[in-house]
Amino acid sequence: MRKLRVGILGATGAAGLEFVRALARHPWFRVAGLHASDKNVGKTLEEAAEMRVYDPVTRNMLIKAIDEVHGYDLVCSALPSSVARDIEARCAKQMPVISTTSAFRYEPDVPILITEVNADHYRLLMRQKERGWHYWIAPGPNCTTVGLVMSLAPLSRAVGLERVVMSSYQSMSGGGYGLVKEWERQHKAGFPSPMRGILEPMKQTPLFLDGNVIGHIEKEEEKVRTETGKILGASDGKCIEHALFPIDCSCVRVPTVYGHFETVFVETSKRCSVENVKEIYGEFNASCKTAYGHLPSSPAQTVFVLDRSPQPYFDVNVADGMSIVVGRIEKSPLSPKAIKYQVLSNNVLKGAAKGMIQVAEYLYSVGFLHR
Repeated sequence: MRKLRVGILGATGAAGLEFVRALARHPWFRVAGLHASDKNVGKTLEEAAEMRVYDPVTRNMLIKAIDEVHGYDLVCSALPSSVARDIEARCAKQMPVISTTSAFRYEPDVPILITEVNADHYRLLMRQKERGWHYWIAPGPNCTTVGLVMSLAPLSRAVGLERVVMSSYQSMSGGGYGLVKEWERQHKAGFPSPMRGILEPMKQTPLFLDGNVIGHIEKEEEKVRTETGKILGASDGKCIEHALFPIDCSCVRVPTVYGHFETVFVETSKRCSVENVKEIYGEFNASCKTAYGHLPSSPAQTVFVLDRSPQPYFDVNVADGMSIVVGRIEKSPLSPKAIKYQVLSNNVLKGAAKGMIQVAEYLYSVGFLHR
């Protein structure tokens, strides 16, 4: 079987390297080209990425210019959002594109795909030919949205959702490799005096990451609200009717490296107990295994349920980072129909490149993606 030829845009960045890792020794796809900014053209991937690349097939591949993207069966885009829109649109005229960027996420003819949640929304991609493209762009969600939506989807189907409130505690890697490097630099440099802010109040606090909490991530909360409604909405292949339940959230950055941790409050349409919730997740796992278990990137359990709180240090790589981990499921005293729980997702694997490779696998399995 000839594998599909895949080109990666933005291959030297954090998300691009995760595409490289996800495609290493993939049974259906192979990396056929790596593309990045002009400053990296002609370098090997290992030289351009300035880090060790463990895949022997791609480590010595030469970086090509963004303008040299042609002849692929699939393009994986990990470009910065500031340049992604024009470049992805040019690619979609002649090749299918999957993307980790937000450039097209909120367009009415563009679904935001999570395999186990709304795979059937892919039919909306056919509408993009009205743009004059021969193919399409399929973006994934914001990495913060993934854990929330995957934990809500089974409950939405089984007992309905009246309202949702979420607080996220997001890792440094969610802000890109540059943020991780800055956090590491600050960690080596040591803590500033914690008394400084008390003795000398500042109108604008500097961005200090180590041992700190950054209480605002620009546009993150708006993205989560919009994307959750769109992903959990209904599609007839022509448009998406957003889910109507109200949702609010608060998103902060915390000094962990990988994993987005969230606390979720849910008021359901029908009453359900903690045991009911666990049963719902069990039934969801069974249905996902039947429908998507044949895909190379699918985990054995889509939702891994714990009786304790999930912890990024121990649990972020459950099922190679492709499961979400739900724990501390409890009834809330605020309402007879209220449940609260905690959820952890791997923001660089399921929440980014590897999650989108799983989407490509599904599209290939149903014949929508082909050579």
